[in-house]
Amino acid sequence: MKYPWIDVKRASVCVFVILISVYVQAQSLNLNDVRRDFNKGVKNEDLCEKYHKTLEKEADTPVEKGYEAAFHMFMAKHTSNPIKKMSYFNGGKKLLEKQIANNPNNIELRFIRLCIQYYVPGYLGYSSNVEEDKMFVMNNLYKMSDENTKDIIYNYLKGAKMYNEEELALLGR
Repeated sequence: MKYPWIDVKRASVCVFVILISVYVQAQSLNLNDVRRDFNKGVKNEDLCEKYHKTLEKEADTPVEKGYEAAFHMFMAKHTSNPIKKMSYFNGGKKLLEKQIANNPNNIELRFIRLCIQYYVPGYLGYSSNVEEDKMFVMNNLYKMSDENTKDIIYNYLKGAKMYNEEELALLGR
């Protein structure tokens, strides 16, 4: 039985568009997942690529752009091409520094930069803010209203052994 009001091609395209939009929504940015997996991006290439692509497309807020910058830098670890390595690193560094320049009191952005600068090889010359950011995060983390984010940051820093016991006590207040 034919239905003259139904165009099979148009109906197929509509179904396809609906399925694609459902898939894209499933791939949408979840900042809590990004925070939780932040320290895994350097080691896990697939995870790094996933967040890098998602953040490039969807990052809107300064914090999201900060994580985009971090995963951009992490991509340098997952390529063997030295030119690409420097391009990833410098591009991410530029984006992160821009976000911090525009939001100098954002605790999470300073945390991101602290973590990157603390672990990046010295020959890259990107470690001048370690002590400043370390003190800033230690003196301001307690002011964060989002308890989940505060816990993620505190637990990461506690495990990273950047702080001594006295500093950890201040950090965890």
